[in-house]
Amino acid sequence: MIFYLAIIIALAGSIIASYFDLKTKTIPNFLNFSMIFAGLLFFSLKILIEERWFFLIPIAFSYFFIWILWRTGIWGGGDAKLVTGIILLGVSFSGIFFISYFFISIALVSLIHYFFFGMIEAIRKKSAKFFIAILFIFISSSTTYFAMKIIRPSLSILAGVITFFVCGDIASSFLPCKRNVKLSEEILGEYLAETIGLRNNELIRIEKEQSLILRILKQKREKMDEIIAKPSYLGISEEELNSLKEYCNEVRIFITYPMAPLIFSALLLTILIKFFKINLPSIL
Repeated sequence: MIFYLAIIIALAGSIIASYFDLKTKTIPNFLNFSMIFAGLLFFSLKILIEERWFFLIPIAFSYFFIWILWRTGIWGGGDAKLVTGIILLGVSFSGIFFISYFFISIALVSLIHYFFFGMIEAIRKKSAKFFIAILFIFISSSTTYFAMKIIRPSLSILAGVITFFVCGDIASSFLPCKRNVKLSEEILGEYLAETIGLRNNELIRIEKEQSLILRILKQKREKMDEIIAKPSYLGISEEELNSLKEYCNEVRIFITYPMAPLIFSALLLTILIKFFKINLPSIL
C-alpha cells in the first residue's frame, strides 16, 4: 500500500508543475528534484523488497531516451526532469510496464494537442498543408498495418507504429510550427528555428527542419564566415540576443506550448489504463 503514495506524489507534482508551466513557462527545479528524490526512495524500496534488479535496465533505457528528447530540443530541461521523477514514482507503483504505457500516452496526448493547435493555425493561415500531412500519416500507417496483418500478423502493430512515427516526423516539417518574432528579452530561452550568420559580410539565414529525419538527410549546410546564432536545446541565450540586435530586427522560432499539462494528462491516462486493466496490444 505504501507504493500508492508514490503515484499520489507523481499526480500532485505534475499538477503543480502544470500550474507553473502555464503561468511562467518554467518548472521549478525544487519541484522536479523533490520528485526525483522521492522517486529514488520509492524505487529503491521496490527493488529491495521485491528483489527486481532487472528494473534498472529499462529505467536506464528510458532515461537515455529522455536525454535524446532533451538534446534534440523536443523537450525542455524542466520537462525532462519532470518525466524522470514521474517514471521513478510510476514504476514503484505500477511496475516496469508503466514506462512503455506512459511514453505511449505522452505520444498520444501530444499528438492530439499539437495537431489540434496545428489545425487552428492552418485554418487561420488558410493552409492546406496541415490536412495533406494528416492524410499522409493516416494512409501510410493504416496501409502498413493492414498489409502486415496479411503478410506477418505478429509484426503488424510494430510496423504500423514505426510507420506512423516516421511519417509523422516527416510531415511535421510541413505543419505551421514556426513564427517570426521581434528581438526582445521575451524570446530568451525560445528555440531558434534557423542558423543566422555572416558570409562575405552578408547576413545568411538557414532554416532548420522540424523533422529529425529530414534534418539528418539535409546535413549539408552553406558555409558561413561567422555564426551569430544557431538552434540549441538551451534556447536563445542573452549573448546571442545581443549579437543578433546588431544585424537584424526579428528571428524565426519554433512555436512551443507548455508541456507539463500534457505530461499530467498522459499520467492520468496511464493510471486509467492500469486501473481498468486495459491491454493495448489486444485492442490493436
